[in-house]
Amino acid sequence: MLNQDVLHNLEASDELRIARRQLEKIDGYSLVQDFLWNEVLRKWYLVFKISLNLPESEFVTRETEWYLFADDEYPGGDISILPSNENGISSTFQHQEYNLRSDKLDWKSGKICLTETQGSWGRKQYLKEPRSVNLRLKWHVERCLQWIIAASNNTLTEVDDPFELPPFPPRSNVHLVFDEDEASFNNWNSVNTNSGTFEAVRFNRSVDLFLIRHFTVNSCQFKLPWGTRITSLEQEVRYGIWCLIDDIPVLSPWKIPTSFAELKTILQKQNVDLSRLLYDECQTLRKEGRIPSFVLLGFPVAKKIGEKPSLIHWFGFNFPKLPVVNGFRPDCPELINTQIKIASQNNKNIKWICTENWNTKQLNSRGRLKQDISELKILLIGAGSVGSVFIQALVRLGVLNVEVLDMDIVQAGNMSRHILTLNSIGLKKAEALSNHLNGIFPAVKSTFENATLKEVLQKNKNYLTTFDIVIDATGSDDVLKQIGDKLDDGQKFFFVSVSTGYLADSFYLYTRPVNENNRLLDDFNTKIEKWLMIDSQKSSGDEEIIEGVGCWHPLFPARIDDIQMLTGAAIKFFEKQIIQGKQAKLTVISKIYDDHGNFTGLNMSDE
Repeated sequence: MLNQDVLHNLEASDELRIARRQLEKIDGYSLVQDFLWNEVLRKWYLVFKISLNLPESEFVTRETEWYLFADDEYPGGDISILPSNENGISSTFQHQEYNLRSDKLDWKSGKICLTETQGSWGRKQYLKEPRSVNLRLKWHVERCLQWIIAASNNTLTEVDDPFELPPFPPRSNVHLVFDEDEASFNNWNSVNTNSGTFEAVRFNRSVDLFLIRHFTVNSCQFKLPWGTRITSLEQEVRYGIWCLIDDIPVLSPWKIPTSFAELKTILQKQNVDLSRLLYDECQTLRKEGRIPSFVLLGFPVAKKIGEKPSLIHWFGFNFPKLPVVNGFRPDCPELINTQIKIASQNNKNIKWICTENWNTKQLNSRGRLKQDISELKILLIGAGSVGSVFIQALVRLGVLNVEVLDMDIVQAGNMSRHILTLNSIGLKKAEALSNHLNGIFPAVKSTFENATLKEVLQKNKNYLTTFDIVIDATGSDDVLKQIGDKLDDGQKFFFVSVSTGYLADSFYLYTRPVNENNRLLDDFNTKIEKWLMIDSQKSSGDEEIIEGVGCWHPLFPARIDDIQMLTGAAIKFFEKQIIQGKQAKLTVISKIYDDHGNFTGLNMSDE
């Protein structure tokens, strides 16, 4: 065993010994080594063998040896099972970490996934992990046995299971980012070549993260649809080679190749000559005075196993470092050919890099609005607390095209309830908020006008019609009147007003669909009048405390948690009105207090 296995009179707990005795009830299980303490990992481990009367498969033998690790606080803590170095499985399977042999450890790195919430392999049912002393360890070993059977039968994954990418061996710290979705998948399908070059730009100076600006296909540049934040980058530029292949580049059953020999074998089966690919595209870049840094292999993937592919995913590795070779002229094509053959010799290891898909639908797939409004253009008038919180929520929910209109400057007093930070103090609110929104998602395209609505309308009377949705967050009757005048003139857009009442006890969400024909200011005032009277009564007597302070003032009394809570609820009703709204509506979201002044919940009212 390892020299770091320190016993020093330590004995496994009574709970672990009881749990270990339960394992003897499992058919096919036998104990090889009872619990020992690993001082480095600070875990207990035992070694066991699983013997199964199954037809021997290519990757799983009838007898396999495993290491089980458990925390000292069993039945709490973590439990993990990994293959033995000598008698364990050597391949990497689905539902397993990369299975790498170690010269310093007695076990491989390929921890198997036993707590899969989809259920056991071959049976679509939810299996809850027990937490009792008697059952938890036994449950894990029984799951290990089921995993082995499924691996032997090639049933670890089945039709309709979510597709999962294979685990990688240790990779470099370099990250290469792409943007792929269903639309780009169709574009790639129409391409009549399977290789080319690309350009990537560093995201910032502190990390090795590069974003692909464009792919070059048949001398044409296909730019990725990045937003303002990324298209304006002026950092270091690197170049690379891309190649589309037919299938994911893995060794059976699910192992990423580590050597060029393994990768060449995989690619040859897909009619791709790796050395020729690197030579041809390297020559293309060198003619432009450029040196390749990366290689990308793209392949089609489906959302679920058995479905048709709908996305291109990319794996990447560092372009192999070319050695110095004497006996050739510097511009001799055979020099590069020889260098590439030496750099990618079969015994050389591939230096994989991390690749990520930053497509907006991928990044916020678990948190989008029900109706996709990402292509709609939105104008936010007023970049204060309410407006900034509201528009930030919409951007995080998938809105990409936003213009911010405000003439005010960020002040220190704003910090208690604004999404901006001290770095923005002294800047124009519109510009600072727009820059902040551009930094949320890579595809966001936010612009700004450091001006009032009156000023922009004087320059362009049809300014508001360039937007699909206009959101007024100023709380100003003058702004409301200016917008109402344009609506009365026949201009069409979905209008929204957002504001809070005194102490942010209430949130007022007014929505007016495109086809509504009411007079905006009159309808709004009629609907909100009684609520403003309630606010007036609440604020009575506070004049001395906030003398001369209006709702626009940075010290106006309102807490950020109240604004965020009310805004979060308002977004739900905004979304409903976008989808279903047929007439103007005022939704009032109010906090509820008990007789002792304690907050108890929210109340919603419609006008």
